[in-house]
Formats: sequence, C-alpha cells, structure tokens
Amino acid sequence: MGINKKEFVHKVDTGLKADNAYRKFFFRCIVEGKEYSKLFDYSDKGWDKRTRVSQAKTDAKSFRDKKINPVTEINENIKLDEFISEFFKYAPETTWKQTKINHYNNYIEPHLGKKKVQAIKQMHIKECIKKQEELGLKPRTIKTTLEVLNPVFKEAMVNRLIDFNPCDGITIKIPKTKKIVVGASEQLLEIFNAIQKVFEDDPFYQSLYFFALQGRRKSEILGLKWQNIDFDKGTYLIEDTKNGEHQMFVLPNYISELLKSFNSPIGYVYESRINKEEPISNIEKQTKKIKKILPNFTLHYMRNVVVSAMAEQGVSATLMSGALGHNNTNTLSKYLSLNYGKGSREAIKVIEKIIQKK
Repeated sequence: MGINKKEFVHKVDTGLKADNAYRKFFFRCIVEGKEYSKLFDYSDKGWDKRTRVSQAKTDAKSFRDKKINPVTEINENIKLDEFISEFFKYAPETTWKQTKINHYNNYIEPHLGKKKVQAIKQMHIKECIKKQEELGLKPRTIKTTLEVLNPVFKEAMVNRLIDFNPCDGITIKIPKTKKIVVGASEQLLEIFNAIQKVFEDDPFYQSLYFFALQGRRKSEILGLKWQNIDFDKGTYLIEDTKNGEHQMFVLPNYISELLKSFNSPIGYVYESRINKEEPISNIEKQTKKIKKILPNFTLHYMRNVVVSAMAEQGVSATLMSGALGHNNTNTLSKYLSLNYGKGSREAIKVIEKIIQKK
C-alpha cells in the first residue's frame, strides 16, 4: 500500500513531516540527485509526543547518513577497530554505550583492534581477558569485554562475515560480593532521617537522594527528565537503564511533593546550573554532607539496604528484583514491566512502614 503524503501535515524538520497525532512521520531527502523517502511509524510505542518527535529526527538523520555513505558490502578484510566503530555508530545513545566504548578503547583495542574480524579466534579473546586479569581488573569489569564483543560478533555473523561467534563458550565467574546488610530496616530509617536533616531546606537534593533510597542508580536519577514524570498517575519512566530498556516505577508521594516545588515543563530534573541542557554530573560534595552523619554512606549501598529491608518484610525475590530494575531472564519477559511497578510499590510500602515508626 502506498504512502498518502497528504496525511503528513506538520513540519518537524527539514524533509520530515508528521501526521496530526505525531505518531507517523514521513521523511524525504535528495542525495546526489536521487530522491529517497521513508515512513517512521511509532503508533505501537508508549512514548509521549516529545519522545516520538526526537526519535523521528534521529531515525531520519540515520536514514539520510546511510544514503550518503552506503555500506553495501563489508570488506572481508575489515579490522575490528573499523567494524566496531560502525557498530557503535548506530547503537542507542545511553550511558552504558559510552561505558562500553571506553572499555573497548582501554582494554580490548590494544590487543584485538588491529586484527581482522574473520581472524579473531576464541584463544585471542581469552588472551585479552588474561591481560586484563594481570592488570588486576575486577571480574565484573572484565566481563564487560564479553558484553562488548558478543553483540559485535553476532552482528558480524548476521552480515555473513563470520560463521561462528568466538565469544561462545567463554564465561567469567563473578564472585558473590553482595554486601550483607544487618539490621536493614534500622539502617534505612537512619539514612532517611539523615537525608531529610541534611537537605531540610533543599528539595532538589533531598528528592535526588530519596530516589536513590528507592533503589535507583546514580545514572538513572541524573538522566531523569520532567517529560517522563507523570504526577497525575504517580509514576516515572527511566529510559537510560543498565539493560537498555525503558522501566516504569511508582513515584512516592513524598518525592512527588518535593519535585513539585521546583518542577519545570522541560529538560532534566536535576539539570546543571552551568549548562541548563545537561544534567549535573558530580554530587560528591553533597554526598559528603551525609557522610558526616553516616561515614559508610554511598549511593549504591542504598540499593543493598532497601532490598535487604524488603527481604526482612518478606517481600518476594521477584518483586525485589523489580524494585531494583533488574532484568531477570528466568522470569516471564512479558511481566517484567509489571514487576518494576509492583516491585517499586512494595519498596515504597516497606520504606513508609519503617519511617513512620520514628
């Protein structure tokens, strides 16, 4: 069925138009005298208008770039450096993308970067891992090597560059180092009181640390945007998660009230006061204020505290994982988004039950 161009009445960008609902977008461009067009349909996505428009612009740019620099055939002698550069070029822009790029540049590229993709064998990857062990890197950091290379070699297989993924069969054992929190409920109350006391007249940072007490990671909090907070429904959406998926959580009333005292219609919730278009990047100075009361306090430790407090209250492991935003592949994937909501709701119940005793 042909595209009805008359349906697209709103100009979004050069060559890019949207339909009345801003759910479908039609893009047209001319490259070297030849016309190309593409339809982007986000009707089945649960995104708001701003997100759909932003994604359409990104997809349109990517479509045009591919027409300007078409990769019609991959050179069989292509080296890993070049291949992985193309791979990352089209990967979603997330914090974790940059982390993996940094890991590749620091620990993989010196050993494998100049090798042809077709020539890389399992023994080469194992030797690369051995070099990292000799540097004293922690197993979790070393495991990032597989998290970087595995999808890259899968991409190479899809493009018929290789027949076998050299990462298959390589495992890295991560020792169980989870901190055992004794008296988690009491510790949670101490942390809550400390945050409230230190930032009594500062809803900006008080809400930030209360989000951490809900189990949110630092990057998730600092990347939170106003457009992803729904005060009416009492929810908030985290887009930049560690496993790369969108996750919806319940917004506690006490955090909601703090946010309303300084909320803005656009931008990052915790925007930089130097550059309003970027979030703050360093909160160490504020964390030290809490450390004066609780010397062992860290942002990440709060994840251990809240999940341990939930365990003390008899909350199921599935909901505890949901509260922390873990993607457990052993659970039914179609229920994962529901578990995040249920898990965060159970975390809120536990936290409120504990703090109301003070």
